[in-house]
Parts: sequence; C-alpha cells; structure tokens
Amino acid sequence: MVAVSTAEEKLYKEIWEAKVSREKDLAADGSLRATSAAKIIGTGKRVLDIGCGEGSFLMQVREKFEEVYGIDISDIATELCLKNNIIAKKANLNNEPLPFPDEYFDTVVTLDVIEHVFDPVLFINEIKRVLMHGGYTIISTPNIRKIQRITSLIMGHFPRTSYDPVGFDGGHLHYFTSKDLRQLLEQNGFHVELVDGLCGDRRTWKYQLAVFVMGKAFEKEFLSGGLLVKARKL
Repeated sequence: MVAVSTAEEKLYKEIWEAKVSREKDLAADGSLRATSAAKIIGTGKRVLDIGCGEGSFLMQVREKFEEVYGIDISDIATELCLKNNIIAKKANLNNEPLPFPDEYFDTVVTLDVIEHVFDPVLFINEIKRVLMHGGYTIISTPNIRKIQRITSLIMGHFPRTSYDPVGFDGGHLHYFTSKDLRQLLEQNGFHVELVDGLCGDRRTWKYQLAVFVMGKAFEKEFLSGGLLVKARKL
C-alpha cells in the first residue's frame, strides 16, 4: 500500500507542477464546473471541498459559509489553497479517512475527483459520514456518454476524459453516466435532487441546432462534457 500511495502522490504532484507552470490558466481550470456548482450550493456553517486545488471554488462560495475547508492529495495544491486563506489539509483518501469528525459539514463538494479514487463506494460513504443529517453533496465527473466519446469508442480508441497531460488520462480510474452516478448515491444513503450536464460549447450554431432538434434531455446525456449532481443525505 505504501508503494501505491507514493506512486499516486507522485502523479498528482506532477499534475500540479504542470498546472503551476501555466499559472495564467490556473484560474480558468475547471471554471465551468466550479461556477455551475456555486450556483446550486446553499448556505451553512461549514463547507468542505474534496480536491480543493488552489481553492478557486471555495473562494466563490466563502461568503455563504462561516468556515471553508479543503482537502487535496497534493502538497502544491494545499499550499496554494492556504495562500488563499482557506483551511486546507493534505489527505490521500485511498488509504485514510477524511480528517474530520462525523456530521461536521453542512455541504461537501467534490468536483471531478470521484473518477480518480480507487473505491467510489467507500468515497461516497466517507462523504456521508462527515455530512450532517440532511446535508448536501455536490459532485461532478466527466460524462462518458458524450457523443464524441461514444464515437471514439466506435472508431476503436478509448476516449480521453481528462485535460491533464500527465499520466494515463490524467489519472482517471472510473467512468460514469448520469444513471451510474445517481444509482451510486441512492444506493448509499442519498436522495438525488438534481442531475445536470456541464456544456462548454453552447455558443456554437451546430450545438444550438442539435439541442433545438433533439431537446434538452439529449443535451444532458449526449452533448455534456461533464455531469453535475446534487444529493441530500437521508
């Protein structure tokens, strides 16, 4: 387990070194999912961002909570987060629990992280543990059902779902459809209140024509690069 942990941490260190080397683009990294998640988040005392990076999401929502917390596997990421005055800790959730007591947070957010962890079921249950009764989790992940990714499979290539140039598909281990993510949450003590698509190319005429002809449900399932889910702990 130690060797695996070392390999993981090395990978994400390399990913963050690559991100910092293009620091001018860092604020835009994941901006669509962060902005979309910020629109559906509520208010409360404490919020946790798992995979907090430099803290860009938490900076968007910090006025809605008394305390903001971040967790990341990368020292580089947590150091950037601390510079932004966010309570940040390093943790490898594949071999250690979240360093917080039970029912500590009103909201737990994790944007494009679940595809990186070894055991998504364990990951969801750890989120549930630190959430208070009735608390919310917001989760995003790449949509493997996007039509371009289906086409890639038909053409004989596994689709790339990460924009990180380091590692095999940026370290992604699991792939989800909206139904997969809904079932994972509902089978582990959550009620799903929202499933939406993250679409970054809505301004093109081809995109708008496809949505006009096929409808919004088609957009969410087949045109969205990512999925965004909000669920309440039962």
